[in-house]
Amino acid sequence: MTQLIVLLLVVNLGITYQCYRYAERKGYPVTTFTCLGLVPYFNLVVWVYLLFLPDITPFNKQFEYEGHNEKQPL
Repeated sequence: MTQLIVLLLVVNLGITYQCYRYAERKGYPVTTFTCLGLVPYFNLVVWVYLLFLPDITPFNKQFEYEGHNEKQPL
C-alpha cells in the first residue's frame, strides 16, 4: 500500500513539473498553473489544457517594447 501511495505522489509531482514547464515555456503565470497542477486528479486537466493553449510569449514581449503604459491616441 505504501508503494502505491509513493507511486501516486511521484506521478502527481511529475505532472506538476510538466505543468510548470509548459506554463513557463508558453508565457502563462507559472505559480498559478503550478499550484493548480498540485491538486490531484485536477492536474491532468490543467496539463492537457496547457498542451493546447497557444504560446503567448511573443505578445508579452511586444507589450514590453511598445511602452504599453503610455496613453494611446483616440
